[in-house]
Amino acid sequence: MTKLFNAQAVSASVPMVEKVVAEALDDVEQRLAADGACDLATTIARDVPFRVMLRLLGLESAIDVDIDTLARWSDASLELFWGRPRGEREVALAREAAAFYSWLTDLVSQPAPETGTLLGALAAHRLPDGEPLGVPQKAAVVYFMIIAGQMTTTQMLSTMYRRALREPGLWQQFAAEPATVAPWTEEVLRRDPPITTWRRVTGRPMTLSGVELPAGAPLLLMLSSTGSDTEVFENPEQLCPYRSNVRKHLSFGIGRHRCSGAELARMEADVVMRMTAARLPDLRLSDGTSPRMLALLSFRAPLQVLVERG
Repeated sequence: MTKLFNAQAVSASVPMVEKVVAEALDDVEQRLAADGACDLATTIARDVPFRVMLRLLGLESAIDVDIDTLARWSDASLELFWGRPRGEREVALAREAAAFYSWLTDLVSQPAPETGTLLGALAAHRLPDGEPLGVPQKAAVVYFMIIAGQMTTTQMLSTMYRRALREPGLWQQFAAEPATVAPWTEEVLRRDPPITTWRRVTGRPMTLSGVELPAGAPLLLMLSSTGSDTEVFENPEQLCPYRSNVRKHLSFGIGRHRCSGAELARMEADVVMRMTAARLPDLRLSDGTSPRMLALLSFRAPLQVLVERG
């Protein structure tokens, strides 16, 4: 899968991402003209990552459901697995997740397309014993890729939009100096990542910060705290885009657990923020109050970024 997201693939996809963003901005402008306001979290921040991911994975032509349905299934899955739903809410979420999985099993059971796609790669892959992947394994991979490739990027973009539009003069700076966008987005990733925690289990007995842990101990890793470590970052609460060690955070994980789509996410953030500021330099938040937040065990982001022109 990582071959689909390596540096060469990401670099080659920039024109495609710019085209997708331009089309999404057309929709935003139409909404602003018609309604006077637009929610960036449920339009461009949601739709661009979905469309980019489906195209990069070669899934666009294979998908027979719309983005609204995929987003509903993804939202339900996140809340079911990382939230604390109870009663009828839990049952409703489980039904949505089951519908998602059922659709995925049908998708991966179809004849494999060309090898340059995710479905083609899964069909060609062989396990160490030479056996092909089964339907449950293929469905699990696609399930993860669709959710991970879209939801976290949507959350990242929503956070970045809100932070940029709240900072006096910053949005206008982005419009006038597009090169300032990329280093700023990296600082937001350090300070305010969409994935705040992650769960792990110790594979063997170990000592962590003086604490003895047995094998099989459940851990909750506070990933977002690494970007606020005063032993690593001077004045970590301040956004300083040109820090020499700006990428020394764990917002994308590390080592074998590092996010395979990290460079794609960075590129999307740069393109989306840069093009939005260039097209809509007069954009401003239309509601100064704190928005409702997605507040799950491992995910945090604003659920709404309502904007207007002026």
